[in-house]
Order: sequence, then C-alpha cells, then structure tokens
Amino acid sequence: MGPIALPEFFTALSKCIPPPGWSKLAVANSAGADSTCLLFLLAQLIANKHRHPSPSSLVSLHVDHSLQATSSHMAAQAAANAMSLGIQHHTIQIPWGKSPFPPRPLPGAALENHAREARYHAIFNGMSQAGAPIVAFGHHADDQVETALMRLAKGSTDIGAAGMRRCRRWGMGSGNSEHSLGWVGHRGMDRFIVRPLLDFSKDRILATCDAYALNYVNDPTNFQPEVTLRNAVRHMLNAESSALNVKSMPSLPQNISDSLEQVRNVSSSLQSLVTDAIDSRERLRRATGILSASVNQVDSQVTEHLRECILPSPPATLLLSSSRLLAIQNTKVRFAMILRVMRHISFHPWGSIRADGDRRRAGVHRISKHLWSSDTEAALLKKFTAGGGVLWSPVLYHPDKCLKTVGPLRHSKQPEGTQFAWLASRIPPFFKNPQEGAGSASRLTIDLTNQFHVAHTKSGPVILEVLYDCRFLIRFDLSRIPKHVQAAPHNGQPISIKILPHTQYFWPKVVLQQGTDPDKVLAVLNDKGEVDMLGSSPWISMEWVRLLDAT
Repeated sequence: MGPIALPEFFTALSKCIPPPGWSKLAVANSAGADSTCLLFLLAQLIANKHRHPSPSSLVSLHVDHSLQATSSHMAAQAAANAMSLGIQHHTIQIPWGKSPFPPRPLPGAALENHAREARYHAIFNGMSQAGAPIVAFGHHADDQVETALMRLAKGSTDIGAAGMRRCRRWGMGSGNSEHSLGWVGHRGMDRFIVRPLLDFSKDRILATCDAYALNYVNDPTNFQPEVTLRNAVRHMLNAESSALNVKSMPSLPQNISDSLEQVRNVSSSLQSLVTDAIDSRERLRRATGILSASVNQVDSQVTEHLRECILPSPPATLLLSSSRLLAIQNTKVRFAMILRVMRHISFHPWGSIRADGDRRRAGVHRISKHLWSSDTEAALLKKFTAGGGVLWSPVLYHPDKCLKTVGPLRHSKQPEGTQFAWLASRIPPFFKNPQEGAGSASRLTIDLTNQFHVAHTKSGPVILEVLYDCRFLIRFDLSRIPKHVQAAPHNGQPISIKILPHTQYFWPKVVLQQGTDPDKVLAVLNDKGEVDMLGSSPWISMEWVRLLDAT
C-alpha cells in the first residue's frame, strides 16, 4: 500500500464539505499516526493554494487526560508536530472534578467511556474558543469497519451499520441536562465534525507517515484487547487478515468475549456483500462502503419526499399528506423519514438517540403501520405516540380552513380540497406540576429572574440566550428592555420573569409576574411563527432551531 497522494486526499476532503462551506478547521490531534497524517495532509493542501474549496486555516487541538503514563509525552509530540507544520496549537487539560467533568476515574474504572466523553466536551470548547466551527477527526476505513461490526452485533439497522458519517452536525450533545458533561445546547447546531480519511486504510496512513518521516506516538491502550471491545475487534481483524493466530487472543472479560462472538458472526454476514476481493479486511471495507452509499442515497430520497409531503402547519409542528406518503414504497426510506421527522419535532436534544426514539424497531414499525395504512378507518384515527417525545395526530387539512381532528368528522362530508394528513407535534408532558423536570434541558417553565439580575451587573450590551425546550432559541437584548419592565421592581413587590408554555403545541411565552397581580405578557409566539411584543419595542426574539436535514 502506497502513501496517500495529495490529489486523492483533496477528492476525499471534497466529500466532507459541511453545509455552510469551509472556514477555519480544527484538527483533533492525538499525536497518533491517524491524526498526524491528517494534520500533515491538510497543511499540505492549504499550502497548495490552487486547490479549492478547502479550509481557510487550521488549528490543532490536543486533549491531555493525564490518565496514562504516556500522556505528557503524547501532548508534547502533538504540539511538536503542529509546530513543525506552522500550525497554531492548543493543548487542553481535562479539569477532572470541576463541573461538568466528573472526578478523575480510578484505576480499573471504565476509562475509555469517561475519557471519550471528557475528550469530546473539551474539543467542543476548544474549537469554539479558537473560532473554528468545524473539527476534523482522523477516523479511517478500518475504524469504520470496527464501528459497523460493533453496531451490527448490537442489532443496529442498516443506518447504524453504515458507520460514521463523513460530515455530521455536532448537535445539542449527549448530556441529560444543561451544564452536564456532553451538553452543548444550541451552539452545537452550527458546529460540524468531518472525517476526511474514511476512504483510506490504516496501512496507507502508516505508509504516508513513513514516506514523509512523520513522528507519531502509538497509544499502548489501543493494543490491549482486554480493555475495550473495539480493541478486541481490532485484534481479531488483524489476526484474521494476517499470519497471526486468531486463537492467540488473551483471556478476555466475559462481557467482551460474548460481544466479540457476536461480532464474528455478523462479520461473516457483512463480508458476503462483496465477492470480488480475496482479503477479508478488504471485503469488510468495501461492504461498509456499500452500506454508507446506500444510506446516503436513502437520505437524498427522504429529503425529496419530505418536500413533496409537507403541508402548511402551525409552528413547531410538521404536517404530512397521507396520500403522498402512500406513494413511498421503499421501507428503508419510510424508516429514515420517520426518524428525520422525530428528530425535527422532539423535545430531546437534537442529534441524540433519544430524539430518534432510541431507534427502537418496534416504535418505528408502529408509526409506519399508521402512516402507511391505506384505510384511514383501519388506523383507528386516534392520536398516538411511539417514542421520541412526538405525538402523531390524524387530521383533516384544507388550505382555507383550520386543521380538524379526524375522529368525530370521519363520516361527515368535507369541503372539496380537504385531505387526510398526519400532524407530528410535541407530546404533552407526563407531569402536571410545571416545576417538575427543573433539571432537564426540556423543562417547560423557566425562571429567568436570577439571570436577569446577573446580566444587569455586567457593563456594556448584554444579550441573554435561552434554549427553550430544546426547540426554541430565545434572545433578550437587555440594552433595549422596556421602561415598564425596568421599573417593576420599584413597586414594592418582588417580581419574576419566566418563560411559560402556551397553546397545545407548547410555544414559548415570556411573562412578568409580580405579587398576586395577573401575569403581564411581555412576548409571545403567535400562530404565524412571529413574536408578538404586545406594543413593546422588539427586545425579545424567538427562533425555531430544530432542523429537518440529515447532516
């Protein structure tokens, strides 16, 4: 295997362009062979000015966990590699024990999981501080094979088995609540992860490092199959595609051993997709490439079908024409469309598996059974939910009339032009007390009083941003706050400023509460998706932040 040539790397990078286009690019630099190769190729590409489009500039980010004896050496090598290429570099220390980071993991704990969550959180903060909206990781074709096999072994669908995407939006994060590890909120909606090396094998990456005398560090934990399932899978694949004896695997923990057996089984099935390659590793690479290409094709079809199926509907909802849905015959496209709609409407963090209804086959099958029933009577015409925090309601739609629930009207004669449709909206909360779920990012009652007080102590213009219910971004320009709101605290009674839900779709409403007086509405989202300031100057804005794309 020869080194990666610059033209073919440019071709691979061109497949990763994020929707806004290239700008400053951060590189997750571990000092290992993969990230060292990636950093070098990117630096060469940018130096080669005539190759466009490409990133405008680079910044190298290294996360030092301080969990291994080699941590300081790896940090020093990462900095040296970046410096030798003339690339700006930052080493980020994990502040174990300082919120939101957990205490330093003890020896023998699940270091890999702790380290990964902390690493991603630190990288996001690092790229934000460096002004880089995109970060590149050095994942390659063999990493993709390992990911696909592990997902298939867990019962993943073809979508999951396709592995890592070349380009994906960071999303709102994996944290369970604001200020938790993994949570990034609305800031993650305009940040992207790209993986330009997914077309290249580990052998070619190593050949590139050798050809250009690039210095890198081997992480010793990557060669310990008893530490993680991924390491065990890597060891197994190396044994199968070389002279190593697969039985030479050291004694493994029972959970890793059981999972590895499932991986062996799905590996044989996955290889059967390719018949024109002799080497088992190459068959797996090509097979995952086939799955990835299939998912990309399905994504394109879903986007096109959504354009045809969506009807006008109230803000924060999605209305799908039943007759146009019925024209979709491909079950994979149906499955992907349901996940796309759920992610768009859900109150769970965008991009999290919870927003996809945990991708439970049973839940998606139930939704599909209703949406693709040719007989609306057979569908029982009732509202239902099947995960993801989404309520599905059968309605009658007419361009000049309001939506009507189907149930009581199904036998009555409807005006010409009326059609049956499915409305996806946020499910009502399961609790009656609006203060419950106070620690959740999707809570429906938010008291902003303290934040207003803190903001007023700061000098200069202050913009207060609040992500409401993981669905709306609400901004307060405190330099333009109306006089009657500023004067309220001087009336002798304590006040509070809150965001409350209103309408059956749980739109945001900002109110001022003072003593026993009725709530004074400061701003409310109306049925046109506009903010009604009720006569005040426009100091509050509300923006729907959930996307319908697949990135």
